[in-house]
Amino acid sequence: LHRREARTAKARTGRQIGGQAVALSLGAAMLAASAPAMAQTSDAPGPAAAAPTPPQPPAESAAADSAASASAGAVILMDDPWSRFNHKSYRFTRAVDRAVIAPVIHAYIRVTPQPVRHGLSSAIDNLTEPRTVGNDILQGRFKPAGEAAGRFVLNTVFGLGGFLDVATGAGLEKHESDFGQTLGRYGAPSGPYIFVPLAGPSSVRDGFGRLVDVFADPLGYAFGGVNTIFNGARAGVGVVVDRDNADEQLNQVDSDFTDPYAAIRSAYSQQRANQIDIARGRAPNTVSDLPDFGPEPQAQPRSKTEPQPQQAQPQPQRP
Repeated sequence: LHRREARTAKARTGRQIGGQAVALSLGAAMLAASAPAMAQTSDAPGPAAAAPTPPQPPAESAAADSAASASAGAVILMDDPWSRFNHKSYRFTRAVDRAVIAPVIHAYIRVTPQPVRHGLSSAIDNLTEPRTVGNDILQGRFKPAGEAAGRFVLNTVFGLGGFLDVATGAGLEKHESDFGQTLGRYGAPSGPYIFVPLAGPSSVRDGFGRLVDVFADPLGYAFGGVNTIFNGARAGVGVVVDRDNADEQLNQVDSDFTDPYAAIRSAYSQQRANQIDIARGRAPNTVSDLPDFGPEPQAQPRSKTEPQPQQAQPQPQRP
């Protein structure tokens, strides 16, 4: 009887931890996607990076962003029919971040040596490699899939479980693939843009893709599925690592842009468009995309009949 009660209590505790693991996993997945978008606001050639825009009401801001994108020939922004909700979600998320999350992360940065933080970030990245392999295969990109598999083996075996990134030194560069990118590779539209509270920018397609990535993660299944202590711990550490990595970019967005919401939306739209172009085998934003202007014009020699410039004659000096 006591053993049965103990097993029941243990199962109940496991379900509670599992529920927390699901929530943390979803939060980690969403936050992981928001960090690259923040980073691209400083160097992306889209309208947000070209010149900060003055503050506008939500409805007018979406129209102005679309017009600016069309006129500049930039990546088309994701539709924002839920602009009013998204603006409120963004303001709420940033308020909570400034009041609660940022102080915790800054304390973590102060007390944790940089090599340890870098190692944790590398280890979390290493745990995403099996997901990348699976999506690369679904996209028909077998060479990148082999590189991601090689990275996972090298870093797991020789890099202390991924704490050291030895694969990059061996010539295997890090790349990411997700199920939202896989859907886009086969023509699925992004759907409306959405700023998920306490998570970050996304779209209907990408949000569904992240759910699939969480619940169909090969490494997660290897450790017993989503409702495990391993996946809960991985998600919790991932949230801290991703927020740490995005800290500088978040501060830059707040200080450099008069409309941070528009900057993040523009950067996220471009980031996802570029990733889907890569999945389709096209290299985005390269010099080869520029038109051929022909050879550089050569200077023409002067004709002999062309009048030569007259030289000034020396004037005789008076005695």
